[in-house]
Amino acid sequence: MISNLKATASSRRWSALLISFVFLLFTALSPFPALAQVTGQGGRESADALLSIAESQYEIVKLTIKQGNYDRVLPEMRKIYELNLPQQYEQAVAESASLVAHLLVENKQFGLAHDVLNEALQRMKDDRNKASLLKIQAFVYKSEGKLQEALQTLEQAIAIERRLIRP
Repeated sequence: MISNLKATASSRRWSALLISFVFLLFTALSPFPALAQVTGQGGRESADALLSIAESQYEIVKLTIKQGNYDRVLPEMRKIYELNLPQQYEQAVAESASLVAHLLVENKQFGLAHDVLNEALQRMKDDRNKASLLKIQAFVYKSEGKLQEALQTLEQAIAIERRLIRP
């Protein structure tokens, strides 16, 4: 009887550890940082809440792709874009668009990948993020066999990066 209780308690501890590990893994693979670095307690809580929403929205997008429910991808991505996260999280938004575009390419949804990237590009203020997204867009073109468009898009990315080096 006592050994059964010990085994049950041990099993519960392992379950709790496993759940904690899965949660940590889930948040580590998200492009959105776990904590906001915003000044002021109210601003920080607000940014934390927005980041939490963005992370959940990103997971929804990945699940809709996995289900093959492609008509929901762009509206769900727009929910991330429309959060208007603080400027310091623009890179996380760009990374989420990049990761989603990769998933769409894997599923041969090239047009949708371009739509996701184009909407993200329109919202980017930082030229480094624009250049990164253009490189992903070139990857999409290359994946669909549109090599000339891939070259032109890479040249756009390089032009932006050159301006960053020599303003």
